[in-house]
Amino acid sequence: MNFKIGKFQAVSLILIVMINKILLNLPKEVIKQSKTGAPITIIYVGILSLLVALFISFLFKKFPNEDIIDISKFVGKKPLQILIGTVFIILFSTIIITVIYEFTNLLQIIYFPTTPIYLLLLAFFLCMAVANHVGLKSILKTNSIVVMLMLLSLIVIFLGTINNLEFARIHPILGTNLSNTFLKGTENLFAYSALLYLFFLAPLLKNKKDFKKVALISTLITGLFLVFTITTLLTIFPFITHSEEVLSMYLLTRCIEFGDFLQRTDAAFILLWIISAFSYLSVSLNFINHIFGKLTNCTESNSYSYSFLGIFFGLLILFQNQSLFKFLETTFYKYYIWGTLILSLLILIIGNFKRKEIRSR
Repeated sequence: MNFKIGKFQAVSLILIVMINKILLNLPKEVIKQSKTGAPITIIYVGILSLLVALFISFLFKKFPNEDIIDISKFVGKKPLQILIGTVFIILFSTIIITVIYEFTNLLQIIYFPTTPIYLLLLAFFLCMAVANHVGLKSILKTNSIVVMLMLLSLIVIFLGTINNLEFARIHPILGTNLSNTFLKGTENLFAYSALLYLFFLAPLLKNKKDFKKVALISTLITGLFLVFTITTLLTIFPFITHSEEVLSMYLLTRCIEFGDFLQRTDAAFILLWIISAFSYLSVSLNFINHIFGKLTNCTESNSYSYSFLGIFFGLLILFQNQSLFKFLETTFYKYYIWGTLILSLLILIIGNFKRKEIRSR
């Protein structure tokens, strides 16, 4: 990644992660655990996420031109670098596989019931291959436009469904018990998984002083839209905690009506969501390339992305198992994010002490 990006592109990079998490049933997972206390939970966890974001930005002050892969090599030489690199490759690979699975399932169920799944998968992988060819710099420029359109679409969804809101459905406001809302609710920090992308952001920024602003702005916007989304779902669909629909956000688009002249707008939203998914997937694939290149000392790591795409395609063809992907999304992904965050923070903390010790000699 031998190019630099501004503050707006950096914030957009973090937000594209958040937006796709909102689309892929993340709000419903929070609601399932905290019930009517979900809005309070996500605000509470959002405050914790802001503190974590501030802590990350503080720790990176001594490493303005390095990411977590570089810092892990500084702390524990090549073995630790390979460990943390593998951890992040698994994380981004899981993201790519689950996102593609969710969107292809949605398209097949709603629009293409007779189309073989491999053709839908092939369309996604071809687009990712093309995006990989043009490079991350072009992807991030396009992503800035996509993010603005996606945020606008979410606002339209909120405004379009406002007449259907019944706030009596979110009582008791603190949920069934305080333990689920606050203590156990802390597990929902995974909802702010975009924080993990901050560990790769510092070397990309034109102005290193923007790191803290990017971390805070992106976390605040993430929290705001999560609160709106969760509250909207709870006040419109009281059954949301027990349903097994493909995408809960899709149900909201079916409720939008702007008079008699604009109805059934769900197809337009689905098209925009697919574009957003392409952007998100392309960013994640390029991060895999970046990590793999550092682990193998390969300067032309983009060429390996086609191998990764082939592996992902094969896995999706072989394992079309809904229960497996549900486990990845609801259990594995949640706790894997926690483990990755803690491990990365420990490496950063140790790196800070080590650098301070070296400078004091």
